[in-house]
Formats: sequence, structure tokens, C-alpha cells
Amino acid sequence: MTWLQGGPFLEISFLMTLELDRQSFVDNLLNKLKSFKPSVELATIETELKEKIREFNIGYPDDDKDPNSIVYHSTQIPVYVDTDGNRKAILSLRQVSDKLVAVDFWFFASEWDAPEWNQRGISKNQLPVFKDFLNNLFDTFDFIIGTMGYENSVTELFNTSETWPNEKYNLDNINLQSLQVDNYFSLIIANKKYFDLQGLKRVRISGQKQTLDDQYSA
Repeated sequence: MTWLQGGPFLEISFLMTLELDRQSFVDNLLNKLKSFKPSVELATIETELKEKIREFNIGYPDDDKDPNSIVYHSTQIPVYVDTDGNRKAILSLRQVSDKLVAVDFWFFASEWDAPEWNQRGISKNQLPVFKDFLNNLFDTFDFIIGTMGYENSVTELFNTSETWPNEKYNLDNINLQSLQVDNYFSLIIANKKYFDLQGLKRVRISGQKQTLDDQYSA
């Protein structure tokens, strides 16, 4: 059975640099999640987890009969996240270019629970908890830029329609003037080490953390 079913999905996602190799990246990520709060618990047995890590590390070709085929380095790991109670989520890893990895948490986001799938919905009153989740992820991973939105990932910020992996997914291809909280994103957090958002409307700055929140007044 598919771990998450139905929809829509709320996506908490962020970009990180691939500084070493893919195996080191995923090892570091999972090690930090062991002590992360709110808790993130892997919902897979060890042999299945190794296979999912292999999908990201070794990759798989778009066409296994073509020696020059594009190779995708991505995986989806089922987890439980304790956001206002324990709930199912998917941890997605995608290498979108040579040095950038998109990390996504997908949550079932209907306003109604789906007990037949053991899936809890998300009411509007619960959204601040998920904003806190993204803020905590920034504090732990010091990521480049992160977003929260329905059916939209951080990769939507890139000015390209190309399918990843592609070198058009680079930081110079993110138009800072287009960063805004609207129907696509309700929260954007950008790291000042990579972007300077000073001067943008509705941005709040605290240390390296620059926040655009749909609850901030213009």
C-alpha cells in the first residue's frame, strides 16, 4: 500500500548543498534527524531503508537500455513526524543539479482526517505548527532556502521549466524579486549567507535567518 494517499499535500522543503558525496549527505541528514525536535521517526525496516538510500546514492537511469541516459538520484522514505501529534509523512530527497539537493517533507493536508488510510488532516489552525517545523529545520540544517506550500516545492523558485537534474537549478537562477508569500507559498526562509533579502516587503531578519510569512503585514 502507498504510504500516503489522496491529497492535497503540504510540502515543507528546503535546498542544501552537496558538499561531499551523496552517501555522506544522507548519512548526515538521517543522523541529525535522530535527535531532531519535533521527532522524525523512520517507518521502514533496515533492509528497505538501505535500498532507498541506494536509490539516492547510486541512482537509477531514465532509460536502462540507453548508456547515455539521465540518471536520477532521488528517493522517498516513509516517516512519522510529531507535528501536533504523530502523523505520516514522506521524506523526499532529490539531487536537482551537481551541487544542490532538494529535501522535502510531504504531509497529507486535507482539512478532514482519512482514518481508512490512517492519515490525519491539517486544519488551518494547525498551520503554525508546520511553520515552526520549517523554522526548526533551518536551525538544525542551516539550509540555503526553504518553503512551505500546498503541492509546491522549493524547486518552484527556480526560473526554469527544465526537468531535474539540470544545471539550470543553480542559485543564480532564483529571482529574489519574485520571492513572495502568496497562493503558492505561505512561508519562505532564506539564509543570508546565500541571499540578501533586505529591502523586500514583509521580510523579517534575525541573524542569518530571513523570513517571509503570509502572517506578516506589508
